[in-house]
Amino acid sequence: MLGKVKLTESEMREFAEVFANYDYGTDEIGMVPLFPGYPDTERLVEYLVAMIRTANDYNAVYATSENKEGIIILTDTTDPFPSAAMVKMLWRMARALGFKNFGDIMKKFQAGGASQEKTYRDSKEPFVQIELLAVRERYQGQGFMRPLVETAFEVAREKHLPVIVSTDAALKKDKYAHLGMEHVNTRILAEGSYMYDLVRRSDSN
Repeated sequence: MLGKVKLTESEMREFAEVFANYDYGTDEIGMVPLFPGYPDTERLVEYLVAMIRTANDYNAVYATSENKEGIIILTDTTDPFPSAAMVKMLWRMARALGFKNFGDIMKKFQAGGASQEKTYRDSKEPFVQIELLAVRERYQGQGFMRPLVETAFEVAREKHLPVIVSTDAALKKDKYAHLGMEHVNTRILAEGSYMYDLVRRSDSN
């Protein structure tokens, strides 16, 4: 299992920028254009930094090595962040986008139907969720995604929990599937914008 790390301010921003500036190709647009300010991604980056900062504060960031070629942020419903931390994170996210824009984004994400996260929460079934996975641009294509995803599997295996993830890119969906996750649902957020839900069930770990 990979070790946990602490990120600097510049590292948090760098990983947020990697996520925000992903190249979706020509067949889809991802979720990025749904955020205010597009094609300027600055507000999306600030939104992502708010989430990364909370994970960083509560020791939920794993890295491929001390060089931090790539990171994965995991949440575990059997060991959640404190409620006050979640409120603070949501406030930071809303402030980054503007409170009205934040509400609009949440509605857009819900318009495509129930996510795996909501389905599991509604059924009160515990799970581990991949919240964010990012590999620095200069290290992409070198196999760093595999140990990050396998760390999620190991964390879940210890508690006999499923692993879930939602991604907005078909290529990412295919990579997760190649590494052992099952694509179970596709949600349409807008024309050309999709969310792909995947799971690795507890009996597969």
